[in-house]
Amino acid sequence: MASILLVEDDDLVRDMLYQVLTRASHTVQTATNGEEAAEILSHSEPDVMVTDIIMPKKSGITLISEVKNKHPDMEIIAISGGGRLDPMGYLDLSESLGATISFEKPIDNAALLMAIDLLVHSKKTES
Repeated sequence: MASILLVEDDDLVRDMLYQVLTRASHTVQTATNGEEAAEILSHSEPDVMVTDIIMPKKSGITLISEVKNKHPDMEIIAISGGGRLDPMGYLDLSESLGATISFEKPIDNAALLMAIDLLVHSKKTES
């Protein structure tokens, strides 16, 4: 299974996704914002990062851009509820910056797990 960094500022969403991912036998580290995620990434490189877009301290957009510069091969899944704006605008931007896949909240858990499996499988077959 995959090692995953889950970056989400909403406690309920983060806890729910953590449960979904760990029940699927993934190893999951969590961060509540982009700054915490950057700290974790300074000493580990998970297979996949799942990140919210709208967060305090450092947005997911900024985080995706930084991660792609430092870890160009890392697979990134962006998630967003959109805040006050249409989430698709944020998700389109996140993909243009390097996110491989994006999901609008509320997230379809089965689709998220399938996306992670596909990303990890394709990464392993490339190496």
